[in-house]
Amino acid sequence: MYVVSTQQMRDMDRFTIEHIGIPGFVLMENAGAAVAREISRRWSEGMVVILAGPGNNGGDGLVIARHLANAGRDVRLWLVGDKAKRSQEFGQQLRILDNCGYRYGHWREHKEACAAELGQAAVIVDALLGIGTKGSELREPYVSIGHAVNASKSPVIAVDIPTGINSDTGEAANGAIRADVTVAFACLKWGHVLYPGADYCGESVLADISIPERAASAVQARDVWLADSEIRRLLPPRPRFSHKGTYGHALILAGSREMTGAPVLTASAGLHTGCGLLTLAVPESALAAVTAQISETVFWAIPEESGHFASDSVESIRERLQSFDVVAVGPGIGTWSGGVRWLADVIAAINVPLILDADALNLLADDLSILAQKRSDIVLTPHPGEMGRLCGCSTAEVEKNRPYYARMLAQRYGVYVVLKGAYTLLASPSGQLVVNPTGSAALSKGGSGDVLTGMIAGFIAQTRNTEAGIRLAVYLHGRAGEICGMRSMYATMASDVVQAIGPAIRTVSFVDEASRTDFPGN
Repeated sequence: MYVVSTQQMRDMDRFTIEHIGIPGFVLMENAGAAVAREISRRWSEGMVVILAGPGNNGGDGLVIARHLANAGRDVRLWLVGDKAKRSQEFGQQLRILDNCGYRYGHWREHKEACAAELGQAAVIVDALLGIGTKGSELREPYVSIGHAVNASKSPVIAVDIPTGINSDTGEAANGAIRADVTVAFACLKWGHVLYPGADYCGESVLADISIPERAASAVQARDVWLADSEIRRLLPPRPRFSHKGTYGHALILAGSREMTGAPVLTASAGLHTGCGLLTLAVPESALAAVTAQISETVFWAIPEESGHFASDSVESIRERLQSFDVVAVGPGIGTWSGGVRWLADVIAAINVPLILDADALNLLADDLSILAQKRSDIVLTPHPGEMGRLCGCSTAEVEKNRPYYARMLAQRYGVYVVLKGAYTLLASPSGQLVVNPTGSAALSKGGSGDVLTGMIAGFIAQTRNTEAGIRLAVYLHGRAGEICGMRSMYATMASDVVQAIGPAIRTVSFVDEASRTDFPGN
């Protein structure tokens, strides 16, 4: 499933019309019919109030009105905007509606009547502007209408994207309409997945309107939305005749004298993904506290200086590197005067996929040039604050343009970037962005990032594929958060997320096979 810009979507429409041969009028008919079906499925009774603007989004609204009226629904259609701005397809659909004998009103002439119906509607259809919203401000009458819709308390379904939401940035204008459901056509737009637009969209549903895959290729669409089906395909199998060596060996370099919880969460998460072996390396003074909290890992005490990894400890790590399939560095290591030099030596020594998280990112921010010494794939896992430090900008700037910063950092340094948040973005060195749809506010606790790092390490160890391992980890980490959120959005701890990894994997690995076992006799 692609995530595209406004211009890419328009180019896909044009390609479908001009090169595939499907008229725009047919695409509009398909779009309106899809929304009408969604309305009938969710709100089978009651009055439907449709607000239609003068462009093609409004034309979709006219199709919705006709389909619902044909089915016997009580439809109240209101036309909004300048008649001179009506598109050709809108005019065709209006003539069809006239020929059917269906009635409609004009907002400008009967504002009070329309406003009264908004409060009585079983559902309101927002077919005003769609992806036609430009800039950061709405003009009248759309501002007033948006406020009236939001004040009505009636459920709202938006056609393609809510009015007032910038479909490229997710920015919400004054008067932007809050939808309960948004039916997006052909592809998701960035405004569906970037905050605050994602919040205004409510539940986003994708509808096929006959725009083919070839149209996406023609406009070089490459950014995608993760789906259950892909995660199921990527999940490594668990053959009966396998052993711990089958599932990889991960090394976690974590912790410091004063931070012993982070390495435990990271290692535990890695093991819960199914990783066959996991070695947890911590500074010598942290070993006793760590071994008291977890027993399933192989432990490795690393020489230290003042509670942190010693600057010359990389030599001892280098000697055992051939044993590992992936290395993760950062949770709980802290920052210290020799930390940047130590991290540079680690990057130069590691010849397997390397994950940098937490304080490793804070050390890296002091000298990004050390990434040039990398010998294998590197995965950076910043939250927005860490991303700001890496990019030399504020957290607010990162949040305002998450795709830009994730893509820029990945391409500039040839690394994978996992920009955490809602929604988490994975940027690859090629510049492709992957949007992870899973997650929950239950993950908004310290330690959740440590869990994700462990999961990335665990899945890379099993798949021996960096990008596949990251995709599995971010998706299933989010799903584990959703499972925890069903119990409590407030009380969830990072350790609870670890315990939910198994159930999260089960949601994609044993669909329709709940009773299956490999025991003899079954």
